[in-house]
Amino acid sequence: MTGEPMSNGAGRFTTEGEVILFGFPAGRAVMTIRKRALSWRAGGAARTMAIFLPVAVVVMIVPPHAPWAIGALASGAILARRRWMERFTLESVQATCPKCGAKLEVKPGRLKTPHPITCEACHHESSLVVPEQVLNREG
Repeated sequence: MTGEPMSNGAGRFTTEGEVILFGFPAGRAVMTIRKRALSWRAGGAARTMAIFLPVAVVVMIVPPHAPWAIGALASGAILARRRWMERFTLESVQATCPKCGAKLEVKPGRLKTPHPITCEACHHESSLVVPEQVLNREG
């Protein structure tokens, strides 16, 4: 695992990692990751709260009043926090399942460390591991 990132422009880079499933040899993974700017994260969080604040006011009309408003505000806060915490987005992965050898696919979304990835063929959940130094260097 080299982990040396190769920039694709626009905050996007390609790097190598490992796909790990307990009891099986680790496999090589090539992934495309997008670094998210602070402005993208803050703007998305602010937009989410800007949507949920008026919703909270409107649903406050429906009895019982407080639970609906609290629910709308809590939902907005949770979704805004998710956007704020998304430092990196995993856009694509080229890897095979350590157990069955099937091609692994992933939907674009927030990169977790380690990132869970499920094999559609054997239904085992592997872990996609990105070298920490790559994320620290890029972030």
